[in-house]
Amino acid sequence: PVLAGRDIDDWHQPCRVPNGAVAWTGENTQSFVGLYLSQFQIGNTPKKVTFVPSDEANLVWMVVGATLGNRKMNLKQIETPSYIVADKDWLPLEYSGNTIAGSALDFSRYLDAPAGKYGPVIVTKEGHFAFRDAPEKRIRFFGPNLVGSSSYLEKKWADDFVTKATRLGYNTVRFHHFDNGLIDPNAPDSLTFDSRALDQLDYLFAELKKHGIYSCLDLYASRELKPGDHIKELEGRTSPEKFILKRLIPLSKSAMDNWKEFARRLLTHRNPYTGLTYAEDPALYALNLVNENPLVIIWRGWDPALIPLFEERYVEYLKEKGLDTPENRTSRGGLFIEFLNDLQIRSIEEQKRFLKQELKLTALITDLNMHSKFTLNPVREQLDFVDNHQYWDHPSFPVRQWGMPYLFSNMSSIARLAQNPRYLMPTRIFGKPYTVTEFNFCNPNPYRVEAAPLIGGYAGLQDWDGLYRFAWSHGAQAYSQPVQLSNFDYSQSPERKLGEYLVYFQFLRGDVAAAPEGVAYPVDKRLFQVGSFFTSEFTKLGLFTRIGGAMPGAALHNVTLLSSLSGTAIPKRFRNIAGQRSITSSTGEITITKKSFQVAAPRFECVAGGEQTLRAKRLRLTDIPEFVTAAVVSLDKHPLAESNHMLFFCLVDIAATMQKFSSADRTTLLSYGKLPLLVRRMQPAVSISLPPGNWKLRRIDHDGTELGIHPSHYEDGLLKFHPDTGEAMVYEITKSELE
Repeated sequence: PVLAGRDIDDWHQPCRVPNGAVAWTGENTQSFVGLYLSQFQIGNTPKKVTFVPSDEANLVWMVVGATLGNRKMNLKQIETPSYIVADKDWLPLEYSGNTIAGSALDFSRYLDAPAGKYGPVIVTKEGHFAFRDAPEKRIRFFGPNLVGSSSYLEKKWADDFVTKATRLGYNTVRFHHFDNGLIDPNAPDSLTFDSRALDQLDYLFAELKKHGIYSCLDLYASRELKPGDHIKELEGRTSPEKFILKRLIPLSKSAMDNWKEFARRLLTHRNPYTGLTYAEDPALYALNLVNENPLVIIWRGWDPALIPLFEERYVEYLKEKGLDTPENRTSRGGLFIEFLNDLQIRSIEEQKRFLKQELKLTALITDLNMHSKFTLNPVREQLDFVDNHQYWDHPSFPVRQWGMPYLFSNMSSIARLAQNPRYLMPTRIFGKPYTVTEFNFCNPNPYRVEAAPLIGGYAGLQDWDGLYRFAWSHGAQAYSQPVQLSNFDYSQSPERKLGEYLVYFQFLRGDVAAAPEGVAYPVDKRLFQVGSFFTSEFTKLGLFTRIGGAMPGAALHNVTLLSSLSGTAIPKRFRNIAGQRSITSSTGEITITKKSFQVAAPRFECVAGGEQTLRAKRLRLTDIPEFVTAAVVSLDKHPLAESNHMLFFCLVDIAATMQKFSSADRTTLLSYGKLPLLVRRMQPAVSISLPPGNWKLRRIDHDGTELGIHPSHYEDGLLKFHPDTGEAMVYEITKSELE
């Protein structure tokens, strides 16, 4: 017989069975259907094969073909598309992206408005951000990236974004890839501003400032040059390199002049809504000179016409140093790296001089916000603070750039001992603030809810100074209409929005303690001869204590300076950390293995992983079917052991209806799908160690709306309940005294 569940199954939402592979799939409006390929041993070759339907009246046979063979097939080798659709495990989810005023999720009450009230942001002698007029007030920054046209909004939508940003507790925004949108499309050059776009940028900046949100921006990210810019090296030709100004600025006077003129027009423009120029406004706390521009990475670029220009400069450099030999001319090793760094430092120094002396800029300056090579540190030393970017499971493109299909690893960073953010840790230079203005764990990676605990927790342990998730949106349309999920954008992605609260508590509120000690490697030119990337032994030290680099002669407080980056240079008390299966931070608050992650701080506890049981100190989850991030946090000023008001988060995977992959391993994405969103239903057993009291548990919607009492009970010092992510991913816990 042909048996359902063994040889075939339902034609609606088909799935692999022991003797059946899904050989064909098709789509309808809300789901997908498919046909099975099954095989049966029938002995000798028959003259005739007859299919006899079952007597059950509700069954319909659909046999589209049959064939005979002389061997058994391996049905497991057949890959068929995999879809995510609504079923018992994936439930439809309505999501607005809003946060109700005054709700438990409204964090606008914590902002100190307006931005700039304490004067410009400065760098303290300890290497952190504070204020000129209140140097005792240290500030960390946390917020989103606004990309492209998302910086240019009608006032209605600008106000809406500011409301959403403040209620998430953000105190900063990064304007990124905004430069193209600011340019008049009809102008002959890329320096003439569009008056409407400029007014929209002015208004949004002013409203952010009014509500306590600081801004930073890139003076060049993707502004496309035009013939009217009169760049000498591009006269009479069209370059295949879209962002060629990145490489040209250190080489070309006309390119540098073009960059300066854009900066002049923007920074000396007086914002009618603030009455200040951007150069003098303390709410613009920082800017980046050129986005993602380390010459040691990009010098070859996409336009081969520029390579001879670098080579000519290299020969000049060798002659100037008395090192001009045939061997050195062909070298692309340490000496060439020194040359590129020298070229970049000269460029940065001229850009800084122009901004600070000619334009009287008050904002802090950074650059080289890409890559964690120690060979970049001599250049980064010239900056007010260090900045970097990193993504987990960034897509790759087997067919064409930014075109389907997309490839993903579908791996967990926890399983790689926090490879992100561990990769970022050594880039910091002790004595300077450190920010990460782009991070994200990309959709559709099913483990991406690990981003918030990993990034927030280790940023706190490392004592960093700024975090910016990439990106709120890449376009203005996301503000006025529902949009489907994408790799990076999270304005309408509930699991990532709720994850921002976990970053807020650990990093911005400071629930996770900074490691008291640090370990620094020396930034020495001799390192250029041995490589450029940090060893895993050194980066794993960052899971235990603060790590980074130190320039010669730097004043280091409670920081051990290594003699080199070799494993033998690491002090014995740190040397065995890299080989441990479980690494606990020196503060005792964070523990990671390749299967789980936990934070146990006085006011915040969190677990993340896919094991059957996860536990911190007071928080415990069991009966876990899939990867989850869960946290309990105190909302009052008391530690969890004494708190009367808490939030519990249970964050799971979110997908789109009809999200399509090439196979069941879901590493090749064929379609993002469509709305409605679907939430992975999960009902783990949760227990939280709490003192006696009349405890109440309420379901909280994604916008903060109370959805009603959720069943719970208290026994033996534990509050016990089963959250249902199909109903809510946030729960409010309150206590009243026993009568």
